[in-house]
Amino acid sequence: MRLAPIHVTRRSGEWMLLLGGAFWLAVFSVLGLSSKASAYNPPVDSAFGVTLRIQGPSEISYSPEGFECTLVVQNTTEKPLRGTIRLRSIDGCQADPAEIDNLAVPPGETARRSFRLRFGPRIYNAHYPIHAYGRFDLGGQEVMLHPILIFSVRGAPPVPTATWDWKPLELPNNSALALEEVPVFRAVFQVFGHDPETMPVGWRGSHPSHHGTCERMMRELGGATKPVIGIHPPWYEGQTGTGMVEFPIVLPASGPIRLSFALGMTPEGQSDGVTFRVRVAELSAPEGEFGKIVFERHTTAKTWEQHEVDLSAYAGKTIRLQLESHPGPKNNTGWDSSFWAEPTLIAGATPTVRAGESSKLGTPIILGTVGVGGLRGQAEVELGPRGLLDANVRFRFGQRVLSFHGFEVTVLGSRLDKVRSATALLGVESQVEKNSDGGQRLVARHRFQNAAGTFDLIGVVGTEKGTLVVNWRLENVPAARPWVDVHLEDVALGSWSEEAFRVYAGAGNVVQKPQSYTLGFDGHRLSTSFVGLEFDGGLSIVQGCDVPPSAFQVNPAARHYSLHVAHASKMTLIPATRVWDAVKQWREVNGLKPSDGVPVLAGRFVFDLWGGRYRESADALQKAFRYGLTDSLVIWHNWQRWGYDYRLPEIFPPNPSLGTLEDMQYLAQICRQAGVRFALHDNYIDFYPDAEGFSYLDTIAFHANGQPVRAWFNEGRQAQSYRYRADRVAPFLQANLTQIAEHIKPTAYFIDVWSSIDPYDYWTADGKFFDKVYTRNTWGQHFAWIRQLLGDHAPQISESGHDQLIGWLDGATTNHLRVGKPIPGYYQWSVWNWDCEDAERVPWFDAAHHDRFVLHGAGYSGRYQAGLDARLHGIYSDDYITTEVLTGHPAMVAQPFGQDVVRKYWLLSALGRALALDRIEDVEFVDNNIHRIHVKWASGMETWCNRGESDWEVAGVVLPQFGFLARPAENSPAGRVVKEAAIARRDGLIVEWAISPQSIYVNARKDYMGPEPIRPRATKFAPKGQEIEISVDWAARVPIPAGWVPFAHFCDEKGDIIFQGQFEPRDLSGITGQISTVVRARVPASIPAGQELELRVGVYRPQDGRRLSLAGPDDGQSRIRLGKIRRVADSQVSWIPQADEPDRLLLRKNAEGRPVDFGGIVTAQGVRVSPIGDGVLVVPLPLEDQSTQLTIFWSKLPWKVARPTKIEFLGIDGNVVRTEPLSSQEEIRLAIQPGEWAARLVP
Repeated sequence: MRLAPIHVTRRSGEWMLLLGGAFWLAVFSVLGLSSKASAYNPPVDSAFGVTLRIQGPSEISYSPEGFECTLVVQNTTEKPLRGTIRLRSIDGCQADPAEIDNLAVPPGETARRSFRLRFGPRIYNAHYPIHAYGRFDLGGQEVMLHPILIFSVRGAPPVPTATWDWKPLELPNNSALALEEVPVFRAVFQVFGHDPETMPVGWRGSHPSHHGTCERMMRELGGATKPVIGIHPPWYEGQTGTGMVEFPIVLPASGPIRLSFALGMTPEGQSDGVTFRVRVAELSAPEGEFGKIVFERHTTAKTWEQHEVDLSAYAGKTIRLQLESHPGPKNNTGWDSSFWAEPTLIAGATPTVRAGESSKLGTPIILGTVGVGGLRGQAEVELGPRGLLDANVRFRFGQRVLSFHGFEVTVLGSRLDKVRSATALLGVESQVEKNSDGGQRLVARHRFQNAAGTFDLIGVVGTEKGTLVVNWRLENVPAARPWVDVHLEDVALGSWSEEAFRVYAGAGNVVQKPQSYTLGFDGHRLSTSFVGLEFDGGLSIVQGCDVPPSAFQVNPAARHYSLHVAHASKMTLIPATRVWDAVKQWREVNGLKPSDGVPVLAGRFVFDLWGGRYRESADALQKAFRYGLTDSLVIWHNWQRWGYDYRLPEIFPPNPSLGTLEDMQYLAQICRQAGVRFALHDNYIDFYPDAEGFSYLDTIAFHANGQPVRAWFNEGRQAQSYRYRADRVAPFLQANLTQIAEHIKPTAYFIDVWSSIDPYDYWTADGKFFDKVYTRNTWGQHFAWIRQLLGDHAPQISESGHDQLIGWLDGATTNHLRVGKPIPGYYQWSVWNWDCEDAERVPWFDAAHHDRFVLHGAGYSGRYQAGLDARLHGIYSDDYITTEVLTGHPAMVAQPFGQDVVRKYWLLSALGRALALDRIEDVEFVDNNIHRIHVKWASGMETWCNRGESDWEVAGVVLPQFGFLARPAENSPAGRVVKEAAIARRDGLIVEWAISPQSIYVNARKDYMGPEPIRPRATKFAPKGQEIEISVDWAARVPIPAGWVPFAHFCDEKGDIIFQGQFEPRDLSGITGQISTVVRARVPASIPAGQELELRVGVYRPQDGRRLSLAGPDDGQSRIRLGKIRRVADSQVSWIPQADEPDRLLLRKNAEGRPVDFGGIVTAQGVRVSPIGDGVLVVPLPLEDQSTQLTIFWSKLPWKVARPTKIEFLGIDGNVVRTEPLSSQEEIRLAIQPGEWAARLVP
C-alpha cells in the first residue's frame, strides 16, 4: 500500500485523513503493510539464517497436467541443516511429491527441489494456495518455516450448475412466453473454421477460451430499459465467430404464432454492426446445427428496433427456436455486444389476462380500519383476473382515496404478475376470514407452473392495529435440487395512483420530488427496512418489512415507490397525515426489541481508532481520560496478526509491528480501569486463500452461476479475499474469540461489515441454496454468543448499521451519507447520486429505533464528507456535529487525544447521555423548510438544527448554517443531565457552549481547528516544452513543523495521481510569513491533447504520511487545488488558474481572538468550568504552545461555592505546579500556561 504522500483508504473505516488535535490531518502510519504492490505476502519465510522459498507462477492458464514449482532452501549459517518439507494445497489439488524427506543443506549452501502441482476435480477461475511446511534441525535447534505461494487460475473448465433437462416447453394457446425468463436454453458458439460448441443447459457467462458471452440482464438504450438476452460473439485472441441461444418449444396446433422482440447494440465503441437472425431447427436435429433462417437484420442501432416474425407455419411442431448474433459480413467482432430485448413467443390473440376466478372481480372487499395520528379510514381490495397480483388495493379516507395496483412477484427469474411470463397461471382461489381486531383478511392461493414444476403462491392481506399487513409465501414447491431452488426472488408493490412528493429512507434522508433511483439495502444506503412516502394533500405512507429488503425503488414515471423483498415476508403499510406519525406506529408494531448490550452502549462517546501503536495510544487515551472523556467506548481496528484485513481469519496474536501482546493487554487494561468499554475489530466476511481452513468446496459462498463470490480486494497487498458461507463461520469465530477473551479480555466487540452489507443469499459449491434470512439469523446468533462469552453485557458493534440485526446487535458506527452530485474521486461512491429538487439529512432510522439500537457518530469522516473539505465537513466539523445532534447519536472521534477530541466530548457528551435510550416524539420541518429541523424527544429534550444556508433565530438564539440548539423542556428529566448546548452566533461570531448541572463548557473558537492554516497559492506558470514551472507562494502565519515537506500531485478528476512534481526549496520548516517556492515537473508524453490535470499540493511528514491541514480549496484529502494544466496542440501545456476564494473556515472561527461574554465566563478560547469539592476547577482545551486566558465573574456562576482566595495551577497528574493569590474574588482573571492542565480556584 502506498503511503506518503498519497491518501489511502479502506472500505470499512478507511485510513482516513482526519483533522488532528489542532493542526494536522492524520493518516494512519503503522499499517504493517509493505509499500510495494506485490500480490499477497511473498512465498518466502526465514528464521535463524534459514530461508524457505517457493518459486512458482502467480498466474497460470489451466492445464490438466498442472504446473511445476521449485522449493529453494538456503542455509546461511555455519551449521548443517536437515529436515522435511510437507506440501499442501486445497480442494483436491496435490503436490507431487507431497513431502520431501531427509533434506540436507550444508552450511552456506542452497538446495532446490522440484514438484508438480496437480489440480483437483473441480477448479475455478480463482486463487489457490500452496503451503510449504518446513521443519528443520539446525545443529540441534528446531526451525519451523511456512511460506505460501498464491496463484490464480484462468481458463478453468466450466462448472455445471443448474441441472435442467433438455426437454421442450409447451406454448399454450393465448399465451405470451417471455423467452429471457425461460431457464431451459442452450448457448451455442462457433469459432469460424471450427465445429459449433453447445454449452450446458442453462449456461450463462463468458466462455473461458474465446470469451463469447451469453447473459440475461436489464439494459437501457435511448432512455428505455428492457429485459434482454445479451450475446457477444467469440472474439478473444483472434477467435472470431458467431453465437446464439436456442430454446426447445412445442408450438400449439393452430396459429397465429409469432415472435416479438426488439434489437439493439451497446452504445459504447464503434461497432460495424451485428447480423441478428432468427432460426428454426427441428428438435431432433444434431447438437450444434444451425436452423433455417426466418428473420435476418444487420444493424448498428443504439436505440431499440422493434420487430416481429410470423412462425404460424410451424404450428403443431416441436422446434428449436434460435436467436443468433453474428458479427456481420466483415466478421468484425469489435464492440459487438448485442441485445435481444423482450423476446416474446405469442400464441393466439395477444393475451391481456390469464386464467383466474371471476366471481369476486370488480367487487371491493372491505378489510378494516387503517390510519394513525388522527387519520382514520378503511382499506379495501378488489381482486383482478390474476388474483392479488393485479388487484387494486385502496386506502379510502372520505373523498380522499390513495391506491396501488397489485404486486410485482418474481420466481425463478419469471414475473408472476405479468401475462408475458415464463410461468403459467393455472388458477386462483380466495377466501375472506375474520382477524383478531374485528377486521378481515383476504387469503388468495395462486397456482402456477413453470419448467421446475407446479407451486402455490399464497398472498394474505388484512388490517392490524391501524395498518395494512400483506404476507407472501410459497407452498408445495418442487423439491430443491443442485443449483435450482424455487423461492420468492422479489416482491414489491405495484404502481401507486399518485406521484410521491417526498420520500424518506436509510439512516436519514428526505428526498423532495425524487427522480428514478434504486437504493440498495446496506448500511450506507437503505439501512432501514422501512421507507416513507409523502403525497400531496396531507397523506403519507410508511412501508416496512420483516426480512432484509433488497432495495427501495423509485420511478415517478411509473408511480412506483416500493421496497423490494425476497423470500417469505410480511409487509406493513401505515397511512397517516404526517409521515413521522406513521414511523411512530411502525416503531410500535414491528416487534423488535433491544439486545442486552444496548443499555450499556447507549450514550457512550466513541473513540474510533484505526492507527497507532498499542502502548503509545494507550498513553494518549489516558490523557483523554484525565480530561474526563470516560463515558466512552474505544474501538481498536488495526491489530490483526498479519496486518489489517489480510490473511483472515488468522488474527491472533496481535500484529507484532504495532507492539507486543503485553502492550495490547495494557491498552485494554487502561480502558477497563477508566470504566471505558474496549472493543477489537474482527471480520468474518473476507476469507483469504492463504489462511488455514480456506476451501472453495467447504467454506466459500458461490453465485448462482457456479463461481465463488469475491469479497474485498486488499489493494495494498494486491490480495483478493472471498466471501464466507454463513454456515461455516462458527469454528473460525469461536476459536479466535476464545483466545482473545482469555488473553486480551475486551469488554465489547466489533465485527466489520455484517451490518454494512445486505445479508446475502448464497449457494454452496455443490449447489445447495441458503437464503439471506438464514445469513441474518446466523450473524445475529454469533453476536449473542460473543456477548455471552465476554460477559457483563459486552456490547456488540458493527459497521454502518442496518436495522435487520436489531435484537442481536447492539450498535454500529453509522455512515449517514448525503444526497447530491458526487465529487470525482475515491469517495464519489459515498453519495446518493439521486436527482431531485431538494434533499436533506434527517433522523429517519432513529425515529423508529433510537431506544433499541445505538448508532455512533455520523460516519467515517472520509465517507461523510465524500470529497468535501474535511475542516468544514469532516468528523470534527459543525456539519458533522449537527448531524450527530439531529439524530441524537453519541459523538465519535478518530484520535485518542487532541484538542478537537476533547472539544467534541465537552460539547456533546452530556447531550448524548441525556438522549441515551430516549425516543423521538416528533420531527418538524419549520416553515416547511427541510433544512430547518426541530426534533422533540419523549424525555422533553428538544433540538433545533439549521442545515440551510441562511441564519435561523430560535428562542433568541441565532443558528448559522450547521448550528444547533438543544434545550430540555421545563421539569424534563433530561435537564438533570444537560441544561443547554449550542453552536450559535454570539457577538457576531460562531461560538459553542454546553451547560449541565455539573459543568459549563464555553468556546469562542480562537483555536477552532487549530492556528490559522497556511495558505498556498499559484502565482506564475512557465511552460518550457515538456517541462513546466509553477510558482507557489505560501502565506504562513505559523511555521511549518520540522520534518514536514511539500508535495505536488497532478491529478485526474477522480483525484488519482497521474504524475508528481518536485518543490524547490523542499525544506520549508520553521519559516513564517511569505514563502516562495517553485514546482517543477515533466509532463508525460502519454498525456493526450485536450486532457486536463489538476495541481493539488500539500505538506506531509515522510515517516508516516500525515498531512498538514492547509487553507484554501481543499479536495477532502488535505490537498489544496491550485489550478489545472491542459495539454494543447504541438505538445504544449497551458494553465488554468484556480479562482482565488477566501478560506471559508475563517467564517467559523474567531481568528482575531475576540473575547466573548458567555454570561459569567469571558474568553476567546475553550474552557470547561466545574465545581469540585470546596472550589471550582477550570480546565482549558489542550493547547501545545499557547496559554488560555479567561475572566470569571464569580457571582454569575450557578453553583453555591465559597469565594476563592487563590488559584492553584495543576499539572496533568493533578499536582500543584504553582499558586497565585487572588486580588479580586468577583472578577477573576486567569492565564493558564502551556504545560498546565488546569486551574483550581479554592478558598
